[in-house]
Amino acid sequence: MQNEELLLELSRRIANGTLDRKTVVERFGIKIDTISNATAPSVLQQKPASRFSLTKMLYILGGAVVVLGIFFLMAQIWEDIGSFGRIFVTLILGFVFAGIGSYFFISKPEAQLGYVFHIIAGLIIPGGAVVTVYEMFEFASAWPSTIAFGALFLFYLALYLVHKNAVLTFFAIANGTTFIYLLTEAMLDTPFYRNGDIYAYLTMAVGISYILLAHAFQNTSGKALVGLLNFLGSIAFFGAAFSRVFDSDAWELLFFVLTILGIAFAIYKKSRSILVVSTTFLVFHFIYITNEYFADSIGWPISLVILGFVIIGLGYVSINLNKKFISGHSNS
Repeated sequence: MQNEELLLELSRRIANGTLDRKTVVERFGIKIDTISNATAPSVLQQKPASRFSLTKMLYILGGAVVVLGIFFLMAQIWEDIGSFGRIFVTLILGFVFAGIGSYFFISKPEAQLGYVFHIIAGLIIPGGAVVTVYEMFEFASAWPSTIAFGALFLFYLALYLVHKNAVLTFFAIANGTTFIYLLTEAMLDTPFYRNGDIYAYLTMAVGISYILLAHAFQNTSGKALVGLLNFLGSIAFFGAAFSRVFDSDAWELLFFVLTILGIAFAIYKKSRSILVVSTTFLVFHFIYITNEYFADSIGWPISLVILGFVIIGLGYVSINLNKKFISGHSNS
């Protein structure tokens, strides 16, 4: 392999997150403090980072404009293009954008264009799958949609294994989550609103799986998703658990335990996201308990005063826990 090819491969791995710059520096014994003042500006100057940030912002803005343009175009011609045309401008066009994104990931990883095209594709393809299912099966059952999103999950999982990229990881998780819910509905063969308990516990399981994925991604190409997965996972878990409180006295007590364990887990994992969500749901639970058991007996004015002090106390404790155990060490 020629020097240029080696450098291109190194650049690609650094760009997609499979190789860390710090690892390269340590592996080859490069010491930044030995760089002369004459060469330091060209190596360490901050302006390239600013240009890179501006470039990313323009990419995001351009991608958003493209997606909006496609949606408006589809709205204008939707009734005139027939079933195949609808599938083409959604599903097939999405796969074309995904192919372009993969091409740029391989040929020009430093340009970051692959991210843009894969984000556009990721926003269009799921809608295209829904359109395809409707045009071919008209939602006769949940199974066609289940199979479609299962295929999309495998598609993005394969892309992730090839490119090791956080954007592809996100879309694999999103389509995989959709597949799980659709599979549950297809197996139950009843509308989701008739199985609230099952979906609540399923959502709790999904939330836990997100947090486990966040832990697994900490030192991988998916590390950019750690904060988001912790946040979404904790919201899914505590939100679903909180929905059980209204139907069970046991859950009223158990939810206190879960939120306190959530705060302890946030400290252990150095996760500000989990700490904020756990504390927020603990506040919600105090509000519910106050309204349920104390508003009528001691009156709303006194209940509000007590509740206010409780919220202030929880806020104070949360801030101090963040400063003492998490700030400066946060995994998001």
